[in-house]
Amino acid sequence: ILEFVQQSKGWQYVERVANDSAENIMMNVSEEELYNLPTAEFAHRRGFIFKQLTIYHVAIHACADLGSKETLEALLDMFTKENFNYDAFIVMQAVRCYLRCGDIDSAVKMFEEFSSLKPTPAELYVTLAEGAMIGYTPRGMEVAQATLEKMTERKFFLNPKMGTDLLLAASGEKTGGYTTANYIWDMLQTRNIIPALPAVEAYYKGLKEREIPSDDPRLVNVARVLDNLQLRLGPRRNFQ
Repeated sequence: ILEFVQQSKGWQYVERVANDSAENIMMNVSEEELYNLPTAEFAHRRGFIFKQLTIYHVAIHACADLGSKETLEALLDMFTKENFNYDAFIVMQAVRCYLRCGDIDSAVKMFEEFSSLKPTPAELYVTLAEGAMIGYTPRGMEVAQATLEKMTERKFFLNPKMGTDLLLAASGEKTGGYTTANYIWDMLQTRNIIPALPAVEAYYKGLKEREIPSDDPRLVNVARVLDNLQLRLGPRRNFQ
């Protein structure tokens, strides 16, 4: 990865090929989508990515996928020496990499440094919260909960995809009071958002594994939502 970045210094952003058709332009196809880059999802978000950092976007995303902290930090050192400024995508992938490597403190530090200087998108909060739950350590769950509370304080809302991903992650917690999973569920309920079936199933299963009375309002509500989803999408599984 490092060699790839070194060799690509002359190509720091995506350029349209000479014979790129007017059809792509008229259909609003971004360069990132055209070249299947990891930033394609955010190409139309103003201020989320700096296109001159394309090579770093691809490389740091690869580090996160591989869980290579050593390579990440070498890339960040190269990045700093070139006097570039982080964009949201680079911070998001660096945070993801640190968390996959179990380095929660470095992830939190990078998140806080970026958020103290620039507007922080909801996706970055979600990345930190979801990644912090890996392994369900006390420290990680504390960071996840605090991050979600900051989202609420700053009037960020979860969309169905974010809510599904977070609830699915939080529902895997086998010990503790299920505080984070409950908090995510409540965030979604406040906005009348129903997460995807796998997340609701996992959350319901986690509730059933705890000593909760069968007439508990939360359990009854989740069971009703699950029943409705199962009626629309398939037969209910046995979670007894």
